[in-house]
Amino acid sequence: MSHRRALLLLVMALTACAAPPETAKPLVERARFGVFFGTEVQERREIPFEVDRSKQVIGFRIELSRPRTEPVEVTWELDMPGDRRGVRDVEGRRGLGRRTKLGRAQMRPGSVRLDQELGFVAQDSLGTWNLRVLVDDEPVIDRPFLVYDPEQRRKLRRESRAELDAERTKQFKSQKRR
Repeated sequence: MSHRRALLLLVMALTACAAPPETAKPLVERARFGVFFGTEVQERREIPFEVDRSKQVIGFRIELSRPRTEPVEVTWELDMPGDRRGVRDVEGRRGLGRRTKLGRAQMRPGSVRLDQELGFVAQDSLGTWNLRVLVDDEPVIDRPFLVYDPEQRRKLRRESRAELDAERTKQFKSQKRR
């Protein structure tokens, strides 16, 4: 066998035995939205409407799988119920319109985490909101959440408990008479 042919067979054998290339890790390791508690993000489907940031801070956290040498572009869209009546949908029905807040940030080269606060303002509406976050034009968060009035919810719970107590008292009294 010639040296050329032996060398060619050796190269082919080594190529066949080479380890498969590693699959590229995604850029974003984890993306979370919710309420910030110290160093944690508590993900929630329902968030109480609270304007005072000393009581509650909402936002999202992006964690990259590895530091980048160039800036990373992060954009977001916060879709929320509107505050005016008279908006018509495609079928002509009246209802509340929608409002959208847009935001943008850049993660500095070498950083692996971004915490972005998204606080409420007094003019914001209650109802179903949606947050969509893109990192380098790739969606990493796209989910709805309910913004509710905590005082109204407490009031409804108290009324519900009072009704339940009244019903149980009525049942108890009717059982005693028997």
